[in-house]
Amino acid sequence: MKIIKFLILMQLTSLLYAEEISNELDQLFHVKLIMISNNNSNYRDYVENYIDERFLSPKTIKIGRNNCLINEDNVCVKYDMDYKLDNYNDYVELLDSDDDIRVLEHIEWIQKIGNIKHIKIKNGYDYSQSIIDEKIFVNDFDILSSGKITKYEGSIFFSKKDFYQISLDLFERMIMKPPGFFSNNFLTSKKYKIIQKIKLNKVNYIDRENFGIIVSVSKVKEN
Repeated sequence: MKIIKFLILMQLTSLLYAEEISNELDQLFHVKLIMISNNNSNYRDYVENYIDERFLSPKTIKIGRNNCLINEDNVCVKYDMDYKLDNYNDYVELLDSDDDIRVLEHIEWIQKIGNIKHIKIKNGYDYSQSIIDEKIFVNDFDILSSGKITKYEGSIFFSKKDFYQISLDLFERMIMKPPGFFSNNFLTSKKYKIIQKIKLNKVNYIDRENFGIIVSVSKVKEN
């Protein structure tokens, strides 16, 4: 991880406030997420017996506007007190200023913890036109019905069992070129299923080879 990531995480952590005690089923939680990439390449090394992960598209909620409230109908609506919320806007600008880091996603939302809310993630390089032009071939035809065919697609949700946790189901699509001059490039798919314990009001970082996710969750002060 580059030193700038450490500095940003330290800066973010210093601005967070203390946790409050309340009835958690009725309590609103504020989730803030930044997804970054530290690898601009869309190619992976050739692996002879590589097995694609089949794409499954769960029912997800799209965040149309940051700091919206996800209601009982799983619709992201305006939260009336959104002006009182802090946000990650300044940190996105700071990350964008680093040439070695690309911000893929910046989403923030308000929810209760009783029902699991699968938040849609769909970002990164768009392979759609290359597939239409047959410059890249696919084995998993299910992805053709999912709209734009992006490098990253999946969902993330915040929940609590014994601990607060973030759960991520994410497909990473990259191109593989088999050996041979006349061989065709194929779009491969690797699934990441990540469940990570988190602490409220703390910056949590999920780190993988090609991407990272910065996420924090806090209870909303409505008064």
